[in-house]
Amino acid sequence: MNLDDLLVFLDIESPADLVYFEQFADLMEEQQDIPYETLAALAEEMDGDVLSELIGGYFEDVLQSVPDDGDELYTLMMGISTTLQSLAGGADTEALRMFAEELYKFRTWYLIESRVYCTDIATGQCKEITLFEALTNYRVQSHTGEDFNLDFSETLSYQLDEYIVSLGAIIEDDYGDGDTYGEDEDYRDPAIDGLKIP
Repeated sequence: MNLDDLLVFLDIESPADLVYFEQFADLMEEQQDIPYETLAALAEEMDGDVLSELIGGYFEDVLQSVPDDGDELYTLMMGISTTLQSLAGGADTEALRMFAEELYKFRTWYLIESRVYCTDIATGQCKEITLFEALTNYRVQSHTGEDFNLDFSETLSYQLDEYIVSLGAIIEDDYGDGDTYGEDEDYRDPAIDGLKIP
């Protein structure tokens, strides 16, 4: 799938038109392979702040589907989200290259390579499904009446490359200098500045 094909799939005329959550969710959940080069070309023509915001909104939505006992998965997904958001805001070619590589790796893992053991509690039947399928099943089980037990242990081997993620610029953009810390309900602890994602 090249960039033109992707734009047709997303029903937009240019990457700059990718501004809505539903469009970005379609991008993240499309089962067809979207090559690294296509993702890089898309990101290159998008506003970095918009792209970062879309990533944050998507992961926030996905994390609502992580079961209460999935703390390790939740932490891993938060790390992936933070990394992608940080790289999406980069204006140089190297940052865009790293972003496209990380997004391609995540999509491949999330949609294809991840393995979750899903056991139907009523029948005892267990099957292997992807993380995307597992979280989708968990989200809809209250509507379908089904009840699943999900084992994420094989999924946690995702290798998140080490990046030094500086959130100082984000904090400064939102709050100015340090004098405003604590004056807003969305206060961010300055201790997270320079956070290293393992």
